[in-house]
Amino acid sequence: MSPRILIVDDEAPLRRTLERALKGMGCDVVSAADAHLAYQLLDETDVDLILLDLHMPQMSGATFYLALTRRWPRLADRIVLMTGDTFAEQDDWPADLRRRPLLLKPFTLELLRNVVLAALEGPPREGRASNGPA
Repeated sequence: MSPRILIVDDEAPLRRTLERALKGMGCDVVSAADAHLAYQLLDETDVDLILLDLHMPQMSGATFYLALTRRWPRLADRIVLMTGDTFAEQDDWPADLRRRPLLLKPFTLELLRNVVLAALEGPPREGRASNGPA
């Protein structure tokens, strides 16, 4: 079965590029332009990995990461952060957020492939995604 990856990024051209690259790797891909749509998609389908942009207009990726891991704890180790801001990492971030892989834009498709494969090979958290409150 192909891994299902959710891309959460407000930049449509980048989403399309990532979709094509990941589909070329044999992944099933869904994408969302904002946190609200990502929540809807996660309520409807299970995913194996999330590529999450840190800078989105409605909610920061860091805030959304914390919300995601509270609602779907099994995904905590299955989130890769992306940003074009070289100073994005914050000292006050929780340790689990600072441990997440961070792709600095622009990144190569080879780097994307290596990071995605490494994240998918990591040990998944036990249990199915929960749609209920944490």
